[in-house]
Amino acid sequence: MSFRMIASDFAIDLGTSNILVYEKGEGLIASEPCFLLLDENNTKVLAIGEEAKAMLGKTHEKIHIVRPIEGGVITDFNLTEALLNYFFKKVNGGFSFLQPRVVICVPSSITDIQARAVEDAALHAGSRDVILVDQTLAAAYGMELNPDEPRGIFMLNLGAGISEASVVSLNGIISTKSIAKAGDYIDEEITEFIRNKLGLEIGKNTAEEVKKNLISLKVSDKNNTMKVDGRDLETAMPKTVEIKSKDLVECAMPFANDICELIYEVLEKIPPEISSDVKKDGIFLTGGLTGLKGLSEYIADRTGLRVNISEDPLTDAIKGAGIILDNPDRFVKYRK
Repeated sequence: MSFRMIASDFAIDLGTSNILVYEKGEGLIASEPCFLLLDENNTKVLAIGEEAKAMLGKTHEKIHIVRPIEGGVITDFNLTEALLNYFFKKVNGGFSFLQPRVVICVPSSITDIQARAVEDAALHAGSRDVILVDQTLAAAYGMELNPDEPRGIFMLNLGAGISEASVVSLNGIISTKSIAKAGDYIDEEITEFIRNKLGLEIGKNTAEEVKKNLISLKVSDKNNTMKVDGRDLETAMPKTVEIKSKDLVECAMPFANDICELIYEVLEKIPPEISSDVKKDGIFLTGGLTGLKGLSEYIADRTGLRVNISEDPLTDAIKGAGIILDNPDRFVKYRK
């Protein structure tokens, strides 16, 4: 067993679909799906991350796959602790005399009880100090927007389990609202559409591929096609169908309209001075669902506001968490 005096501090973006880990002095060191493979009694973890997700839809009755986080919120404390233990060991294998400080990104809408559950899971997993930071605020740091300044920044965080619109200033949330519709919701809509309209049953991984590669709100993409494999509902035989992008618009358009309504509701609650900042700077999109084709253009057209996206929206929050980890005093400056 290896031994070190001081463990490396690190940050975790604890998302519904993915977990990203940043190690102090090293940068981003891990990005894996938030899945665990369990035995039939839920007593033993058999696989975690990519290995577990690869088995999705392919398990037998004696093993099954779970996600311990839904909508950015812990639904199973013990499994989340097991998940955190796995990543703790990735960063600090062996024994350390001084345990690590950990920064963890959580949704702005998290309750005190839910936040305590995250903190307890991290402490039980082996951290000496836990700093919880709003995921949206961390993403603003990651996009180098300086949210510790007296300036309103409109952040729209589109993840897997939750979509959250927030306005931040001076390291605090001025106004925020979320809906339990995001990437997972669109996956379910795709699955239901293909099942009901085409008589084909597909798995979650296939739905994700369709979302990523075919769905688009752009008129210019309407004739894009993709072959989809699944099981014929009538014959139970393997079957392949070809789908056009225009056929799937109904799976994403209601979601896009809900996001615009979410933006309007947050804008209605902010002070005039903040409104001026938003008018000038526009909206900043972050999160994995930001890549949905045509969504940013649709939001800009509906709201009349400029939409800004970083080079890698999926890593905005973990980059920001890394900045906070390197200089926590900057983060707590206006939060004491």
